[in-house]
Amino acid sequence: MRFAMPLLVALTAVALVACGGSDGSGTAEPLPVAQRFVSAEDAPGSKPDPVERRQTTTDFHEFILALSDMAVDPDEEDMTKVFQEAGVKEAGVDARFFGETHTSTGPHVFSSFIELESEDGAASALDWIETDSRKPCPKSCAVQISDFDVDISDARGVHRIQTAEEIEKVGAEDLVPFDSYWVGFTEGPFVYTLDLHGPPGSVSDEQAQEIASAYHDRVTGD
Repeated sequence: MRFAMPLLVALTAVALVACGGSDGSGTAEPLPVAQRFVSAEDAPGSKPDPVERRQTTTDFHEFILALSDMAVDPDEEDMTKVFQEAGVKEAGVDARFFGETHTSTGPHVFSSFIELESEDGAASALDWIETDSRKPCPKSCAVQISDFDVDISDARGVHRIQTAEEIEKVGAEDLVPFDSYWVGFTEGPFVYTLDLHGPPGSVSDEQAQEIASAYHDRVTGD
């Protein structure tokens, strides 16, 4: 999932601790917020985005505004109901770019987390996000949508691509070519997503697989 507008509460500094910690009762402690996003180790060659900075929120209204803005074609009443019932506790988004110089249209990897009240809530939240990611654009659209087979147990994958040729066919000169590999999975009450996004030819399914596998294994402790 990618937030298209900044969330309104900036992430505070969080000390990094080892993954898979325990509170002494045998129950794994949740990861610190700073470890819930794709890292440099997960996505070699990436750097923190200097514009779309890491953000987080615990405010449900702010979360819904951001989710509504980034979603493809949301039914806002249904969206609000699903996430109210799931019980959003916290959510965050981060962006990293590839290359020597940052540009808004260059290759990026966006990652996010949503902490829900339960595992069932996380499952329903991921269902909603995946369903939305498979929708065609509500207006002029040249996007081709297909499954992206992710080599991760229970993970979801969606490939969206909009080429210059398809844009020309629909006659929408304001559209921009892009290629996107979206991956989502759950871990307990958490939903994790990433979106490898860039101009056609700048990103690949192999790269998305490698980043997704590293990210998944790190946050789940596999």
